[in-house]
Amino acid sequence: MKAVILAAGFGSRLRPFTEVIPKCMIEVNNVKIIEKQISNLVRNNIRLEDIVVVVGYKKEKIERYINEVYKGVKIIFNKDYETTNNMYSLNLAKDFVKDEEFLLMNADVYFEEEIIKELINSKHGNLIVCDDGIYIEESMKITKQEGKINKISKAISKQDAYGVSIDVYKFSKKANIDLFNIIHNIIYIEKNINSWTEVAIDMLFEKQDFYSLDMKYRWVEIDNLNDLKHAEEIF
Repeated sequence: MKAVILAAGFGSRLRPFTEVIPKCMIEVNNVKIIEKQISNLVRNNIRLEDIVVVVGYKKEKIERYINEVYKGVKIIFNKDYETTNNMYSLNLAKDFVKDEEFLLMNADVYFEEEIIKELINSKHGNLIVCDDGIYIEESMKITKQEGKINKISKAISKQDAYGVSIDVYKFSKKANIDLFNIIHNIIYIEKNINSWTEVAIDMLFEKQDFYSLDMKYRWVEIDNLNDLKHAEEIF
């Protein structure tokens, strides 16, 4: 099992912190977001050598930290981070996860390590971690049909939403292949370099069955200062 952490973004809504450090290095009660995510993986027997972090904004800060604390984690630089989105960053990790099942997460989500344990141990090869029964306007929402996820989008209405994705995913070997084929078409055929990964995942539902891992644990997507305050209150 490999793991991809997408950490190339600006985090503009977390200024003034992100004027100095990248978003993933913001601390929740003295623990960096990236530190928490890598720790979650390692505690569930994923080797440092099987983790890749895709960096962009203030990459040198992340590189220095990882090389000092988590030597062995691979770093990939998205040199086009200013003009691309996280799908483009994920595509840069294609060769690292080639032909393998892998976990994917955005580097702004602070969550409990038990989530990784359940993802790894689940009988399902394709999973989206979901906080069911809640609705957050700016988050990715999912809908389900006959027990399977059939749509993921920010545009899903409150009436239709099953819950919100916490931006943590598990892909089987077969889904891996189909996902990167879809991404290749979007980036290189359609020439769209500024889409969310979830645009490709939404198309993937036509080829692969996906299930929700419904939330039983604490998590916060830290997009702004209020999110950071909330995370420090519950962790």
